Amino acid sequence: MKKSKIIYFLLCFFLAFTKSSKAFIKLPAIFSDQMVLQQKAKVQIWGWASPGEEISLITQWQQQEIKTKADQLGNWKLVLQTPVAGGPYTIKIKGENLIVLKDVLIGEVWFCSGQSNMAFPLKYSDSAKEEIAKAENASIRYFSIKKQYGSQPFKDSKGSVWEKTSSETAPSFSAVAYYFAKKINRDLKVPVGIVYSAWGGTPAEAWMPKKILEKDSSFQFYLRRWKEIPKKVGKDSMEYHQALSEWEKKSNSGRIAQLPKPDLPRTFYYFQRPWCEPGVLFNGMINPVIPFTVKGILWYQGESNVGEADNYEHLFSSMISSWRNQWKSKGRQKVLPFYFVQIAPFGYSNLDAAARLRQAQYEVMKKVKNTGMAVTIDLGNMTNIHFTRKKEVGERLALIALSKSYGFNGIIFQGPSCKSVIKENNEVHLTFDQPLFTINNKKAEGFEIGYKNPLNDSLIFLPARAEIKGNQIIVWKEGITEPLMVRYAWLEAGEANLINKTDLPAFPFAKKIN
Repeated sequence: MKKSKIIYFLLCFFLAFTKSSKAFIKLPAIFSDQMVLQQKAKVQIWGWASPGEEISLITQWQQQEIKTKADQLGNWKLVLQTPVAGGPYTIKIKGENLIVLKDVLIGEVWFCSGQSNMAFPLKYSDSAKEEIAKAENASIRYFSIKKQYGSQPFKDSKGSVWEKTSSETAPSFSAVAYYFAKKINRDLKVPVGIVYSAWGGTPAEAWMPKKILEKDSSFQFYLRRWKEIPKKVGKDSMEYHQALSEWEKKSNSGRIAQLPKPDLPRTFYYFQRPWCEPGVLFNGMINPVIPFTVKGILWYQGESNVGEADNYEHLFSSMISSWRNQWKSKGRQKVLPFYFVQIAPFGYSNLDAAARLRQAQYEVMKKVKNTGMAVTIDLGNMTNIHFTRKKEVGERLALIALSKSYGFNGIIFQGPSCKSVIKENNEVHLTFDQPLFTINNKKAEGFEIGYKNPLNDSLIFLPARAEIKGNQIIVWKEGITEPLMVRYAWLEAGEANLINKTDLPAFPFAKKIN
């Protein structure tokens, strides 16, 4: 009898332990109350459970139950067809436990990423006080991915939550994302979800899968640099602080106008910021939400890659391709729209490098399928890299989306683009695809003429005069009889003032003269 009792208690303990050791079904943070799902799409919902555990899902708009089983590692995934925009709805997911997702909206979802100008919060933008006071809008929801990075892919963004837009939540929202969402919500009259993932001061290579960089010989520089940082940081830091000390002495003596401030060495900068290492932000802040179904991607980055401007076109194009392939390989088949912002004028130590990076962004827009670029040449601040006119940026991205992604015919979503250049006598005649105007109807500024340097094969550029005639501009420089190149918004980016009839700025360019 005593022995049978012992067996009975052991059996009860075993059964209780077995039951308690079963893993309850869990969802990644992006699936929660108040979320927004992409309308009229096959969206994927995934999570974790006990191996072999049966999972079922039922929604308020679709009473038919959907079922699956967790695999040997406990991973599971369901594909759910969403209706037209609407809500709020409830979603029930059942396994060993029951998860009820409440206040779910169906609408348009956009993924917003980049560095500090994407991260720039609404509370610091122009007219922030007035905008925040009227920010109550429960149909715009915002999911901010927590900052995390690492050498291995993260599966979740723990602690991140969906928030409704209000006067309390909106101040910390990305200003660009907020103004984009507001215009899409107003013009389409549907809920909008923003999935935000940005980190200031970060280069594009940190946002790419490292394996993409490893396979391309032209990207070895980025990987090699990180291996060399521990060896070089001390020497580079000493040289930088010595040069900075000399600069400060000359500044105090009144000679500063002739001497630019020394740049912070990349080795020293990155040594203090390990989250800038190639691949680590993709692992921490992109991978956890793939393959959450989104309408498209908004990107604002480039300032941290000005030092490698000549390689940016290839780097950026590869990043776009890698993101699209990641979403596609995990369920989405269409080419994701990818709309981005061209970097604005700022007093970089190397203005030519900044201009070449803008040109690289322009080339990506022209060559990579289903992309678009918002130009900010009229918005920047030469003394502040974080200019405050973010409403225009968000709304320009929205114009691109409305035209290219939502089929709004008749929308002018980009400024004038130079289509041809010819030389007549000593003048350069430029033809654009739209009628031209200038900001405040002032004379056209921002042009430079390039001519051959008599001492070598380089070109010398000088500011040039310009006259608008409809969709053409005549550019000239007194004394230059053989112009070989014309540039607009290049070194003179802060002075450039060409716009179209809807106040959208012209694309910067550099063109050889035929």
